[in-house]
Amino acid sequence: MAAIQTTLSSLNNIALRSNIRNDDGVDQLHHFVTVAILAAFAAITGVVEYAGEPINCWNYGDYLWKHFQDHVNSYCWTHSMFQYPNRTDRSLMPYSLNNLGGPIDPTVHVRSEQLGEITFFRWVTIIFLVQAFCFKLPNLLWAEVNAYSGSNIIKMVEMLQGVLFAKLSEKKEKLQQVALFLEQWLRIHRKPHWFLKPGPSSVLKKTLSCCTICIGTNMSNYLSSLYLVTKFLFVLNNIMQFLILSAFLQINFWHFGVKTLNTYSTQQENRATTQTFPTVALCHFQTYDNKAALSTDGASGKWVQCILTINVFLEKLFLIEWFWLLLLLILTLVSFSFWCFKILQTQTALSFVRRYMRLMGVYAEPHPVPIGRSLEQFVTEYLGNDGVFVLRILAVNTNEVVIAELVEELWERYLKLNVSEHGMTPGIEEAETAFMKDDNSPEPVAL
Repeated sequence: MAAIQTTLSSLNNIALRSNIRNDDGVDQLHHFVTVAILAAFAAITGVVEYAGEPINCWNYGDYLWKHFQDHVNSYCWTHSMFQYPNRTDRSLMPYSLNNLGGPIDPTVHVRSEQLGEITFFRWVTIIFLVQAFCFKLPNLLWAEVNAYSGSNIIKMVEMLQGVLFAKLSEKKEKLQQVALFLEQWLRIHRKPHWFLKPGPSSVLKKTLSCCTICIGTNMSNYLSSLYLVTKFLFVLNNIMQFLILSAFLQINFWHFGVKTLNTYSTQQENRATTQTFPTVALCHFQTYDNKAALSTDGASGKWVQCILTINVFLEKLFLIEWFWLLLLLILTLVSFSFWCFKILQTQTALSFVRRYMRLMGVYAEPHPVPIGRSLEQFVTEYLGNDGVFVLRILAVNTNEVVIAELVEELWERYLKLNVSEHGMTPGIEEAETAFMKDDNSPEPVAL
């Protein structure tokens, strides 16, 4: 367990894109690294498809001119192609043709799945781009949630980074500003926004409170709960990618990597005729020749052999993606489980805060605290899940000394906080009135 926590902490400290971030390292593997990988795959397949030769068909007879060759390649790339019906006897065609290029027996309905039709490779570039967007989407939703909550973590980190080498007087002032903003933000978001608007009756408020007990009520867990939702979306999207690729490639993508590696290890022959990524395929088209018999209307059917050079790249790219998705799924499940433990387990939050308070010597058992004040109340009622969560995010972006000083400042504000009759903090209306009319308190800081 300790080894896993150390590994996740190392991942959380990785800054892949910027020095200030509001998520952990596993999240960045999703919305930054994976998006970059899939975009690179889309670029590779796009270059091969549009600037290279994704297909090369062998022509014969009177159609050896280059413009005939280009036409056949373009036609076969945009129309149906078929696998060889027999791996050992490649002289067999998917079905016999008459002079018009159709089945000899027109009453027989030949289904495409019986012919081994190949269609997927034409859309592979788009699929990679769609996958990249799916991995970015949860991060976009999380960014929108952060903007809506008004937490402004980036500004708080910038101010805390300025504390590192600031003078003692400036350091104290900046810490007070961040602590004041954090305290005000926690009070305002201790209830959902519909509590701020006049109109709902007491019955309606109680009903809505029961419906939103997990997010937005007095539990002060709006931001932390939605971060868990974002984490879950990362997990869900990762699983969905296996299902999407299974449907797109018409295979069980969960087993794709194992089967492919087994094929490589056993050095199986006839890899050119594999069903998933065939490099040799058949294409049928009709030609019209004035020299042909009049009974055929000048039409004749042809089968040509085509080499799908793009599939040589695709098999390797999807094998790399299989390994990456599997590794990402394991890391995401572990990270999601640990964040659930961190956010939903009170003792974990107490240990987190107590460690920083002991670092500054502010709180060390059995150090006495004023009557009516306790560390547990400080964590559960004053900070709440959102406050501890923001401190965790700030700790990722700064260092332990600064966070310890911030916790010390928050503890001092907590000890001076007036206790209302109904709880540790006043209601939202009283809090707003106090912040707007209390001349003795510092002005709110616009972050």
